[in-house]
Amino acid sequence: MPPPISTANTERKPGALTMKHLAFVVVTLASLTACDGPAEKAGKDRDKAAAAANGLPYEGDGSNEKLGEAQDRATTAATRAQDVQEAELKQQARNIRKEADDRADKLDAQAKAIRDEADMRADAIDARAKAVRQ
Repeated sequence: MPPPISTANTERKPGALTMKHLAFVVVTLASLTACDGPAEKAGKDRDKAAAAANGLPYEGDGSNEKLGEAQDRATTAATRAQDVQEAELKQQARNIRKEADDRADKLDAQAKAIRDEADMRADAIDARAKAVRQ
């Protein structure tokens, strides 16, 4: 009986996301959206202090909190844009290195062919030189 054929793709392309990476990203994004950011928390604290100073109960929906939430979203979006830009630049660097490796491999093959041809020609001349002595 032949061995079972594996359908798993064991080769991973450079820069490709694995399921582990994807799960990490999903969990990270879920945790970020589930909690208040630092600017939102600071805004909430300012709203609570303003409500207390005016003798009013805090309703949990103040303008400073909303402003802080918007600032947090902007910060998160900027961070994500930087992450994407960084990933693109790293991929470009990998592509340049791979291209250089491919070119170097071709040059190595050409150099080997040149050396092999030179060895054959030199061996023929060595054989002629040996025949002269005999």
